[in-house]
Amino acid sequence: MPRVAPFAGLHYSSARFGGAGLPARVTDLSELVCPPYDVIGDAKRDELLERHAQNAVRLENSAEPDPHAAAAAALHAWIEDGTLERRTEAVAYSYRHATPAAPDEPTVEGIVIRVLLELWGDGIRPHEHTMPGPKADRLALLHATKTQLSPILAIYFDPSEPARQPAGAAWQARDDDGLIHELTAIEPDAALVDHLGRQTLSIADGHHRYETALAYQAEVRADPRRAGALPGELAADWIMMMLVNAELTELEIRPTHRILLDADADALRALTIDDALFTPIPVAPESLASALDERRLADEPTFGLVLPGGDGYLLVGDPDGIADRLRRERMSGAVRALDLAALHVVVLGDRLGISEADVAAGERLAYTRDEADARDRVTTGGAAAAILVRPTRLDQLADVAAAGDVMPQKSTYFYPKLLTGMVFNPLED
Repeated sequence: MPRVAPFAGLHYSSARFGGAGLPARVTDLSELVCPPYDVIGDAKRDELLERHAQNAVRLENSAEPDPHAAAAAALHAWIEDGTLERRTEAVAYSYRHATPAAPDEPTVEGIVIRVLLELWGDGIRPHEHTMPGPKADRLALLHATKTQLSPILAIYFDPSEPARQPAGAAWQARDDDGLIHELTAIEPDAALVDHLGRQTLSIADGHHRYETALAYQAEVRADPRRAGALPGELAADWIMMMLVNAELTELEIRPTHRILLDADADALRALTIDDALFTPIPVAPESLASALDERRLADEPTFGLVLPGGDGYLLVGDPDGIADRLRRERMSGAVRALDLAALHVVVLGDRLGISEADVAAGERLAYTRDEADARDRVTTGGAAAAILVRPTRLDQLADVAAAGDVMPQKSTYFYPKLLTGMVFNPLED
């Protein structure tokens, strides 16, 4: 079971950034926060920098030639000039955010707290493959700043939940989609710590940052001066997480569609004519998303295929035939039940010759969360085809994590993303 502990977070100064018209001791961070690094493109970064000179994007995804050194310099300068201030006492935090149905009402709640790092196992489980590029980038940033800039998201399932007592200051921000996010310090009482320490945690969002934290911890502990440190004695032994009880809170998972940058045109067309494992149903490309949504709970593996020339197809798989094919792969039954397993093995691998190494290299496959963008890439000649997918369900994620297995990359996109800048976790004093 995981070991959890409160921490003294680093925050934007309430005295400096307190919002006019807000309740006492509530700090508005809307101009200062940013999304996580992996959803910040160049245009978004420029927009965030225009909002405020001290927007957290300067730390999370700097535009400078040496971004990691620039982030460290900005962080240190902001601490020195009082932009950022450290709490004097260790606390846990309640993090709440709204959903699109009610953007002004935060209804999704979790606890932001430190969790002792451990290798993947029974206490903390992954559900998704990672890629080396993002991990190398995040490790370099962690070396430079020695600060965890944003919490990763983990879920657990428990029908009970202890009461939480507010402990003072609160911070709020509205994200780019108009959803409100709130952070409140709470007393880390024994009941809460015991409750969280009895859970099995499944990483929902932040696999790259978790593995980066493990790598950083190993490097810190390799220093002979720290050879005698007990587990948990070093700040690098811990990672900042938001823990959400998925038994009581409904989280939204959105799909990440596949863009085929390089694929054989004849092999693609063959999928729409005569394939032993897929039935093609002609559907206008702009109607594929709604057709997939209508089948969101259907057992058959189902994808939307967008081809050049304005052709679209719903590909409905033969569940028995695909299951027989996937049994030849080294994967659990939980992974074999996923659309994305059939997509990556049967469609990308068997039909199109796109290997796992090709996927990891990123030269033949790209990703987008916007189905309109996927269609446009094909229409404008920027892609050979697009494959629209259904979102992975939360119960499927839990089954994969419980089986000790992992999904293909980009299998889940939890919405909304936790904001960077609500609280930072320094790894040195």
